[in-house]
Amino acid sequence: MRKASQIPDPKNFYRLPFEKGTFELTEQTLNLNSDFRKPHYFYKIKVRNIHFQNEILTLGVKLEGEPEKLIYLKVTLHELLVSCNVDTDSGYLSRYAYFGLLSLLDFRSSKCFESYYWPDFFDPLTGKSKFLKIYIDRQGLDIYVKTQYPHFYKPGDELIEWYIGKDNPKRKATSPLLTEELPFYDTTIGYFIADVKLSSIHSNHYPFLIPFLGVPTKDKQRIKSYTSILLSENDHHSIDITPTQQELNAICFSMRKLAPVESRNWRTQFSPNSDEKEKGSQLMELWYKAKPLIQSQKYIHYYNTHGLVYLPRRPSRNWVRDCTIHSESPKLVILLIDKGEYYLLKLRFRVNKKLHIPEKTDIAFFICGTTDPKNLYLLERFTDYQLVSFFSQYGHKFAVLKLHYRDELKVFVEKLATDYELIKS
Repeated sequence: MRKASQIPDPKNFYRLPFEKGTFELTEQTLNLNSDFRKPHYFYKIKVRNIHFQNEILTLGVKLEGEPEKLIYLKVTLHELLVSCNVDTDSGYLSRYAYFGLLSLLDFRSSKCFESYYWPDFFDPLTGKSKFLKIYIDRQGLDIYVKTQYPHFYKPGDELIEWYIGKDNPKRKATSPLLTEELPFYDTTIGYFIADVKLSSIHSNHYPFLIPFLGVPTKDKQRIKSYTSILLSENDHHSIDITPTQQELNAICFSMRKLAPVESRNWRTQFSPNSDEKEKGSQLMELWYKAKPLIQSQKYIHYYNTHGLVYLPRRPSRNWVRDCTIHSESPKLVILLIDKGEYYLLKLRFRVNKKLHIPEKTDIAFFICGTTDPKNLYLLERFTDYQLVSFFSQYGHKFAVLKLHYRDELKVFVEKLATDYELIKS
C-alpha cells in the first residue's frame, strides 16, 4: 500500500551542489554537508521508488529496525534539492536523507541524477507530464520521452562549440574530370573513403581517402577482390598510374596525416577539441581539392576501417560498400516549426533546389539523403559538419519547450538563421 506523500515547501529543501558541469553527487559532498556516517558494521538500508511527479522523486527509506520515512529529491541544473517528511529543512540534512542518498551511490562513490532533470515538463496542478512515460517496478524507475515526441532540449544541454578559424574562401564550382580509361591490367588502383564511427573505442579518425589495389572483373565494371591498401607513395609497385592518380595519391597521404583523432568511450558523443577542429578544417580543404579528381576515377568505395590499427591488413569485402561522391554542394536548411507548447527544429539539405531528409548514418564531412544514401555530398565548411553531427545525435530533429526558448538556445537559433536558410512554419 502506498503512503500518501505531502510535498514539502520549496523553501525547506536542503541544497547539495553537483560536481561542476555535471549532475554528479559525490560521497565527499554528502559528508561535507552532514555529520552522519555509515557504521563500519553491516547496516541495512532499504530504498524504494514511490513516484516521480512535478519534477520531484519521492523515495521510501527504511533504516534497520525503524519505520519507513519519505525523502524528496528535485534535480536542478547545478544542485540536488533534498527534503524529508521528518527533520530536513534548508539548513539541516536528516539522518534518513543522508543514508537514503548514501545508498544510491555507486562503486565510484557518486551518483548521476541527470535522468531526473526534467524542468517544466510537468503540469503543476496534476503533477503529471504529457511528454514523459514513467515506469516504476522492482527493477527501478525509468523515464522516457513518449514516442510521439522527439528529443527535447533542456536548459544547460550542450550546444555546438563552433570552430573559429580562417574563413574558407568562396568556393568556385569545379567541373569533374572525365573518367579515365586505363589499359587493362590484372591489378588496378581504386580509392576507399576510409571511415570509422567517431564515438567508437577504436583508433579513431576522420574520413580520408586512401588508394587500394584490386583485381577487376573482365568487363572492368567492378572489383572482384581487394589485394592491399597503399600506405605510402612507394606501395603501388609496378602498377602504372596516371598523373591524375599521382596527384590524388599525394592528397591521400596528406589526408591520412591529419585524420587521427582521440579515441572515445563508445557511450560518449564525439566532440572534437580545438586541435581536432583545426585538423578537421584542413582535412575538408583537402577533400575539396580531391573532389574533381575523385570523379575521374572508376573505382570509389566506402570502407569501414574499424580503426587505423586495422588499416595495414588486406581489405575485407564485408567492410566495403558502393558509394558515389557528387559534384554538387549541399545547402543546409533549418525548419523551425511551431507545435503549440514547443518548437520543433529539423535539419534538411538542399541540392538543385530539392529538399532532402538526411540519412541517420552520415559519414563525417558528408551528407546523404534517405532516398539514396549511396549518393554522398561533401559539406562546404567544418561548421557545416558540426551542425550535421549535432543534429544527427537526435535523428536530425529536436524540440524545445517555449519556456526554454531563451538565453543560449535563442542565440543558437539566431546564429543558424544568420548562417543558413531558416524556414518557419
